[in-house]
Amino acid sequence: MPTLSAPKTGAFHFTLLQDIAQEDWFTLCRLVTQAHRQLRLKPETTGIEPPPIICNGAGITPLRYDDSLIGLGVIVFNGEYHHQLSGDTFILNQHRHPYDRGYCQTHGHPYRFMVMAVLLLAHHTCPTVWKITSDVSGTEWQRVAHWLQAELAIVIALPNGISTGIKT
Repeated sequence: MPTLSAPKTGAFHFTLLQDIAQEDWFTLCRLVTQAHRQLRLKPETTGIEPPPIICNGAGITPLRYDDSLIGLGVIVFNGEYHHQLSGDTFILNQHRHPYDRGYCQTHGHPYRFMVMAVLLLAHHTCPTVWKITSDVSGTEWQRVAHWLQAELAIVIALPNGISTGIKT
């Protein structure tokens, strides 16, 4: 696969319209864990240079195989701060909260790939509970969907309106 430089797009808005049922949340967490594992095992399959390094929410500590992006009712991660490859912390909640910002600006850094994978998996698992918009092209979303199909054998349909040209 050819190596592509990361575009500077990467603003994501994701609104949870209703709480996610516990079984659906477990399914989503399992899929996100599998995606993170594949990303760690075969980062070259993303076609992104430098390959995405997924860190804790602060972007300080790279997550290892035994670390999790998943907490109690939340999925949290960032890019790598030390190499100036972090942006907003990605936070996806199981339950609606009045303080949930539902926004992540990745500035085109490589961890954007994992943000997109998680949002696609969230929509795939619970297609009626998310409203997702982004300034990332439909082509880029499709690229991540193809990666999920190739690496996890999951066929992903892109959510309607996923690339609406948000300006930040």
